[in-house]
Amino acid sequence: MPSLLDICICTCKRPNQLRGALQSLAVLQLPPDAAVTVTVVDNDPDGREGAQLVESLADRFPLPILCVLEERRGIPYARNRCIREAQRKGADYLVFIDDDEWVARDWLIRLFGYAQAIGGHSVVSGSVVRQLPDSVPEFYSGFFSRKRRETGDRLNYCATNNVLVPMQAIRALGLRFDERDPFGGGEDVLFFTEYSARGGEIVHCVEARVYEAVPECRANMRWLSRRKYSAGITLAKQKRASGRSRFSILMSAVFQFLMAGVSCALGLVLGGRRLGSRPWLRLCRSVGMACGVFGARSDFYRIVDC
Repeated sequence: MPSLLDICICTCKRPNQLRGALQSLAVLQLPPDAAVTVTVVDNDPDGREGAQLVESLADRFPLPILCVLEERRGIPYARNRCIREAQRKGADYLVFIDDDEWVARDWLIRLFGYAQAIGGHSVVSGSVVRQLPDSVPEFYSGFFSRKRRETGDRLNYCATNNVLVPMQAIRALGLRFDERDPFGGGEDVLFFTEYSARGGEIVHCVEARVYEAVPECRANMRWLSRRKYSAGITLAKQKRASGRSRFSILMSAVFQFLMAGVSCALGLVLGGRRLGSRPWLRLCRSVGMACGVFGARSDFYRIVDC
């Protein structure tokens, strides 16, 4: 009997991006040993743009597609709804991508094929290739890229922007996305950190690629600074979950703040924004980590502006 894969996309007020994601899924090459469905979770209680788009495409979409409305605003609620819908369908695997991404035609064959090759019980995280506007300075590309990895690399955590998750692991561990900070972001990092800490394996697959066009409204220092501050709060939560004391985390944050501050000042003097921007972002993250020790929350994703 073929495995059932449910591809889930969470969306809110971004029908144009969602259209691109669905168009790429419409021409997707399918694994020969799997049945594939698509679930769109519309997280906009004030409108039904996502639902209307799915309804307009459903009759000619080549895969079974469903759109459900999650009325509680916040991405953790939407992602937990993905889990519930996959459970209701009896899916063997839940596959997440973001609504502003599009997939390579062989993406799912690569992702699922590698998962099966290593036993079918591990989380598999694919690659995200980001494309920046031509108007953005070239050195900004480093701010949107992650450490280069090889296929087979083991990870301590990953994100939901391109990942396959065995539903058996979710059921066995009772995993859910943390809903206590619905607009802060980072709940996917915490989800997979917990999965890894409880014995789950996360493996990277370079060949399973999705693509994302970074809009100009994100390719700027203001947006990046806010994101790094929010990431610092998530990092503090990660360290607390691993058993670190608040005092230890705070001292680490202070040390990183001082080091980043010195590097930022030197970078600005010697090379302007090109050399000063990266330590500035480390400084923002250290401030977020320090604030996270004291329970600060982030509303970074409350407003969907781009």
